[in-house]
Amino acid sequence: MKKSLSLEYNSTRNNLIFSEYGRSVQKLVQYAKTLETKDERQKVIESIVELINQLNPQTKNVLEYKQKLWRHVFKMADYELDVEHPYGDAPSEEDNTFRPSTVPYPQHEFNWRHYGYNIRVMIDKALNMEDGPIKQGFVETILSYMKLSYRTWNKEHFVSDDIIISDLSVMSGNKLSVDDDHTIAVVTKNNLPNSNVNTFKPQNRNRNKPNPQNKNTANNPRPRPNNGTIVNKSKRK
Repeated sequence: MKKSLSLEYNSTRNNLIFSEYGRSVQKLVQYAKTLETKDERQKVIESIVELINQLNPQTKNVLEYKQKLWRHVFKMADYELDVEHPYGDAPSEEDNTFRPSTVPYPQHEFNWRHYGYNIRVMIDKALNMEDGPIKQGFVETILSYMKLSYRTWNKEHFVSDDIIISDLSVMSGNKLSVDDDHTIAVVTKNNLPNSNVNTFKPQNRNRNKPNPQNKNTANNPRPRPNNGTIVNKSKRK
């Protein structure tokens, strides 16, 4: 009597955990679990890890990649593999389900958002400074930055210094102020001093240095070309 041919369908197989490794690798890991001695299991698992590593030879020397392979092998074995893990403690199922805490997105709700949150930080710093020229210069820097931000978000409108000074006074609780006739100067890259000087261009320091080869040029000028004309030096009688 002939034996009937049995076909194996994917619907009857176990769930494929890592499709990039293939089902054969997963069967090898399941086979390693059935070995009796720990030494045999260790050798087989190390061979399986090296086999997976050969699938991506460009990353075979990366330490983090080999650690990931060992984690994947333990996951394919349902974390029931009794072997020595070469990178510390063996991974468990709890490590697989671990989820880091969500980092909250910083929310800064305040008025005058067109100035930016850094202005609030600068104002708080200015309020804690001692009165003097340093604090006054820092306040002028804040006004300059506020005017630049105002011009960035309101390009079609005229920027008045009175509005900027008034907003600073309100935002600081009437604790920061300047003179009434103060003019806010916006410092940008184009109006910095020496903005046209290319600091990365090497300067020719030997421009005005005399050339030793031309030392006697003034005393001994070069003769002019003759252009083929024969000059008779003898005097006519």
